[in-house]
Amino acid sequence: MRVENTKIKLTIPIPIDKPDCNGIIYTEDAVENALNNLQKYLPICYKKDAETDAVVIGATTGDSHIVAWDSENQVCKLTVDGVIFHSGAEIIVNEMTKDGTITDFRIVSIGLTT
Repeated sequence: MRVENTKIKLTIPIPIDKPDCNGIIYTEDAVENALNNLQKYLPICYKKDAETDAVVIGATTGDSHIVAWDSENQVCKLTVDGVIFHSGAEIIVNEMTKDGTITDFRIVSIGLTT
């Protein structure tokens, strides 16, 4: 099943004053400044590894940017709305009419097509 764009909501945790997965430490002031200057429309990219160029697979829509500060766990959570381009679902067809109309199916994964 292929659709034009799939709406998504991404939540990105940003650790404060403790190392992220790359060992980098961000201060609360640095995080707050970055979030205050956050653009509404950003590309959503896929990168296979450090040597691979990033591929744009979607974009934020600017509909919603939510910031939640969790001082107890030293993390800020940024939630954004976006779309993934040319995505859909991989399906298993259980039943189809003679004219090719699917009347029963099962979704087995979510996919991207570039």
